[in-house]
Amino acid sequence: MKSEEVFSSSDKSENLGLGALMAALPFLFLLPYVMKDKRYSPYCMFRANQSLITFIIMVLLGLASKIIGLVGFIPVIGGLITGIAGVVLAIAAGFYYLENLIFAILGSGKRVLIFGEIEILK
Repeated sequence: MKSEEVFSSSDKSENLGLGALMAALPFLFLLPYVMKDKRYSPYCMFRANQSLITFIIMVLLGLASKIIGLVGFIPVIGGLITGIAGVVLAIAAGFYYLENLIFAILGSGKRVLIFGEIEILK
């Protein structure tokens, strides 16, 4: 398991903008499949995979927040639990989003924390 991928400088410089766009808007992770030659770029496919992982994490954390919100009907402590859990999950989602965005803007081959090793898109 590699913690950082290495890409050719020409591939990275040519596709840096697309990688940053996919990181800024993670639901655009399929762009390399739609664009003509980008599917064969290792950098684009790596950034697409990392954006998909970030998107899935953000959706799951949002769903977890909504499910925990069901506890809110309990008087006094329910609202407290819901509020704290919502803030913690929002911070976690923001962390993954910013981490992926910073790595993409820098052109880094680093993977997002914990779940970055998962290969969904090949």
